[in-house]
Amino acid sequence: MEAWPPDGTVLDLRCPPQTDVLHLIRGVVVTVSREIGFAPDDTSLIELSVDEACTNVIRHAYGETPDALSASAFLRVQLCPAADRLAIRVIDRGAGLPRASLKGVGSIEEYASQPEPRGLGLFIIGQFMDEVACESPPGSGTVLFMVKYLRPPGGQ
Repeated sequence: MEAWPPDGTVLDLRCPPQTDVLHLIRGVVVTVSREIGFAPDDTSLIELSVDEACTNVIRHAYGETPDALSASAFLRVQLCPAADRLAIRVIDRGAGLPRASLKGVGSIEEYASQPEPRGLGLFIIGQFMDEVACESPPGSGTVLFMVKYLRPPGGQ
């Protein structure tokens, strides 16, 4: 995964970790993806990946604590559009992910065979995006990096 920030403009969205901001984030992601030149199918994959990552922050990062919506709780999405790709970071300062969750699952069969299935969101994101990396130092939140490369029309 390349260093952050990659060269270029970075759009930085900082929102409360609430579901009512998801449609706004999706709107920005779709607009930026279209401006770069992504096909509708790839735009949808990017949109779904970012939505899944943000939903995970809302559901899991800050837990069920009463101060979950305090000023220190946030959902941050950074988009770095380039001529040939869209690089994205989804950031929170919640509890972080257990080490086992960072590994993800290799196949849907592996996911289904787990005694307590977890990590489907990361699996889906890994299938939809070209590069995915996750950092979650204990007690320091989580940063999910995603990249989708622009393919030439008709290219693989």
